[in-house]
Amino acid sequence: MTTLPATRSRLDPQSVAASGAIEPRRRRQSLSRSGWIGFGIVALLVVIAVLGPWLVTADPAKQSLTDRLQPPIGFGGSWDHPLGTDQLGRDILARIIYAARLSLFIGVVTTLATGAIGVTLGIAAGYFGGRIDRFVIYLLDVALALPALVIAVAVTAALGGGMTALFVTLIGTGWIGYARILRLQTRSLRNAEFTLAAWSIGAGRLRLLYRHLLPNLFGTIVVLGTQQVGGMMLYAAALSYLGLGLNANQITWGGLVADGQQLLLTAWWPATLPGLALVLTVVGFSLAGDALRDLIERPRS
Repeated sequence: MTTLPATRSRLDPQSVAASGAIEPRRRRQSLSRSGWIGFGIVALLVVIAVLGPWLVTADPAKQSLTDRLQPPIGFGGSWDHPLGTDQLGRDILARIIYAARLSLFIGVVTTLATGAIGVTLGIAAGYFGGRIDRFVIYLLDVALALPALVIAVAVTAALGGGMTALFVTLIGTGWIGYARILRLQTRSLRNAEFTLAAWSIGAGRLRLLYRHLLPNLFGTIVVLGTQQVGGMMLYAAALSYLGLGLNANQITWGGLVADGQQLLLTAWWPATLPGLALVLTVVGFSLAGDALRDLIERPRS
């Protein structure tokens, strides 16, 4: 009687990898350098917005004409006002931190609201089609035909400015990108092989939506939302700069830039430093969104 050759007690990694008997271990995905920078900027913004009043105790609204237009540290200033003061002697660092808290709140709230509206309309149009799809397309055509600045002027004239008018303007124009992108992706996934296979074995519409479509759309929603936060903050600052956003008694990045631009040639810091804070914030959210997209779409190996 013939006997089988003795088996190895340990597998040879080279022979196994060459034969393809076992799938090689997948490489762990990691963030790119730009992704780390983006998430670092976002994390720093959150820390400043949350802990800022405890880190900087200066009153952002306190005026001191004897301390007006003090330069930042490194340009002849002192540690009493690290980023200098404006034309009324108010501490610029305290005002930037206060504006960061308000801008982050506006960006997050409007992103959640616009995401809820745009995702719902986009998925409904792409999944059900028919009259719902035609209705959503009609809404998109109307929204795209009206410039955002015209909508802002009309809302401000009707509601008189303030937080309510700003939210109405941002939400009324921010849902368009969600609806357009998710409508097209939902239409593509609705005709995918795995969706048709699930439908053929008796899966209902709701099961297809929650178990098959939404998990595949979640990555797109997260990336859009991350980038939308920075976009909403930039849009809110632009409206405040133009006088169409919050009232003058509210401290915003756009309002700080508008107040300091008159002194730009003689004192650059009241307008430049809030503008740099806004630029870094928008770049940070954009880099973070791009990094999330790369992680979600990068093929595993």
